[in-house]
Amino acid sequence: MLKNVGIDLDSNFVVAGALDEYDCPEFTNLWDPEKRPERPESYYDQAAADMMRVCSEFCGAHENIGALMLECTGMQPFARAVQRVVDMPVFSWGTLLDYAYSVVAHRDYYGHV
Repeated sequence: MLKNVGIDLDSNFVVAGALDEYDCPEFTNLWDPEKRPERPESYYDQAAADMMRVCSEFCGAHENIGALMLECTGMQPFARAVQRVVDMPVFSWGTLLDYAYSVVAHRDYYGHV
């Protein structure tokens, strides 16, 4: 899939799965069909802690990383919390929507030129 959209597979990117490579109990409760309880429940504070821990561990293992991309829709609510922990750009479907919306709904300019 990455190759089909023009990404050089020998370039410097790293892909990891929050459920595959890291333990995220709150996400497992919702998304893993083999482990999900009959009535799935998840708690925001615990899920945020899971995401912050996973992203922190991931960045620690890849010291040259310059940004994160949260690809799952369920991760977007934690993007700001993750950014506070890793102190780098964090992209998600939310940032894509913000960008697309800004094209059709510019806000008034403020700041310095």
